[in-house]
Amino acid sequence: MEARFVGVDLGGTNVVSGLITPEGEILARDKRPTRVSKGREAILESITDCIEAAVKEGGISTKDLTGIGIGSPGPLNPYTGVVVSPSNLPPMTNMPLRDLIQDHFGVPAVLDNDANVVAYGEKWKGAGKDVNDFLCVTLGTGVGGGAVCGGQLLRGFNGNAVEIGHTTIDCNGPRCGCGNRGCLELYASSTGMVRLTRQRIREQHPDTVLTDHDGLESKHIYEAARAGDALAKEMFEVVGYYLGMGLVSAINLLNVEVVALAGGLAGAGELIFEPTRRTIAEYGLKGVKEYVRVTCVELGEDAALLGAAKVAMDASPGRRPS
Repeated sequence: MEARFVGVDLGGTNVVSGLITPEGEILARDKRPTRVSKGREAILESITDCIEAAVKEGGISTKDLTGIGIGSPGPLNPYTGVVVSPSNLPPMTNMPLRDLIQDHFGVPAVLDNDANVVAYGEKWKGAGKDVNDFLCVTLGTGVGGGAVCGGQLLRGFNGNAVEIGHTTIDCNGPRCGCGNRGCLELYASSTGMVRLTRQRIREQHPDTVLTDHDGLESKHIYEAARAGDALAKEMFEVVGYYLGMGLVSAINLLNVEVVALAGGLAGAGELIFEPTRRTIAEYGLKGVKEYVRVTCVELGEDAALLGAAKVAMDASPGRRPS
């Protein structure tokens, strides 16, 4: 029987799994709540049930699997297979997830950072498929990153490389949850955009449809910008500038050819892409910036499934990383 792999995308709200061929075809999938509030065992049960459901839907048995790849929020250690201290999955602190899944199914399993597997999936089948040096940045509640350099995932000594969201943009800026000051995710995430917008409303009291209230979300700013609201459009300029500055540093360090943006803010299209690209063109390193393409991810939710499965494929006996 041809090899079959499962890719798992573990999140704070849902866990998604897919049964995947070595060619990258998703044969079946399943999605269900992670059940974080129910504790450690409930989370593990959600993961195993999700895997079993996808495999059953694909018409095979779990005994026929070649490998399982799991993308999980970090910090984690892909070499030991331990989830260390995920902020949105607190019951999983110091959980040996790889070994637990491996023991449960009797199938080789691997664990990697969720941003890493998204980047690897996009490198394999999406926005980075034609280049060897590729950066994927997720703009959500926080800012995450994964990079492929020379065709291989960049992990670092304990698996926590490319934490671009925690690079410093302003050393005198506000305190980040990581303990640092002025981190990129305080400025270029959806929550960062809301913080900056509320601050601007309080400082300037501009003529805008936006108001400083606890229910303000980035989608409201996007809708206002699309409707022509001056402040909302200005905030995309501000966030695009900060994001561009963060990407300038990442591009200079990693020398990537393509940067793909994912997450809610990336869905704003040219409102965020245009000021980001303009900032890179202005501040990037000459001889590099002219060749860097900033684009949107192509695979959506499938990126994490494909990337997690590809990590498992690379780790399979007799297979060489591609």
